[in-house]
Amino acid sequence: MDMIGIQYNAKLQRLVKQVKADISAEIMPLVRQLAPEYTQDAVVTTDAWSDLILSAMSRLMQKWQSEWVSAGANRIAAEFVQSSLKKSERDLKKSAGIDVYSGNSALQDYLKASAQQNAQLIKSIPAKYLEEVQTLVMANMRSGMRPGYIEKALQEQFGVTQRRAKMIARDQTSKIQGELAEKQQKGAGFEYFQWIDSDDRRVRHRHHEIANKVTAYGKGIYRWDDLPLSDDGKPIKPGSDYQCRCIARPVSAREVKANQDAGRTAPGVLR
Repeated sequence: MDMIGIQYNAKLQRLVKQVKADISAEIMPLVRQLAPEYTQDAVVTTDAWSDLILSAMSRLMQKWQSEWVSAGANRIAAEFVQSSLKKSERDLKKSAGIDVYSGNSALQDYLKASAQQNAQLIKSIPAKYLEEVQTLVMANMRSGMRPGYIEKALQEQFGVTQRRAKMIARDQTSKIQGELAEKQQKGAGFEYFQWIDSDDRRVRHRHHEIANKVTAYGKGIYRWDDLPLSDDGKPIKPGSDYQCRCIARPVSAREVKANQDAGRTAPGVLR
């Protein structure tokens, strides 16, 4: 991830840790308190302890679905989208020497939709985390597992949630930066782009092929209106695949003409 993705991930990780702190403060003490009841060997005729656990979980779920959590998610998402926009503007300025106007309504609508989508993803993190915790705690208590075992299982679930938050940050960073690159490059008049991969072992084989293929425009160069194809035959853009780290470098018609004049192209190969 680049710095924007790292910062986004850091905010999501803080969110996960805050939820974990609530679980540790509200649920585990209750599990330890109820252990003599739910771990007894005799047949339990009532699950009175389950009402206490479910009530505590309900309180946590309500807290993490509140307006202040929603407002926080909206703020984090808006900051992420605006940071991505500024980076895209800097990148185009650096690569093509062009200052981009980002006030058009179509781009603003896209930014608003992206912020809303990311806010929903952010809010899904505590919701899914608490849902998994409730299932885990109830199942293990009904099985008579000791508090220490449940605590270890909760620690593992914390790790799963951390990884999910990181996955969201990485995937959304790639997607929004790729989509912004397309919109701003096309808006600035660039019909072509060069597909550039990350040049490491994590690059998908197909993406490596696309980046190195010589087309009628040059090595790894394609038209925005005639995209290369993925393995399943669908048009694909840099950053659009799950956790794709490839980027699009703007290519001018002048550069394409220079490639063609110098014989650095494959006539008839469009994608």
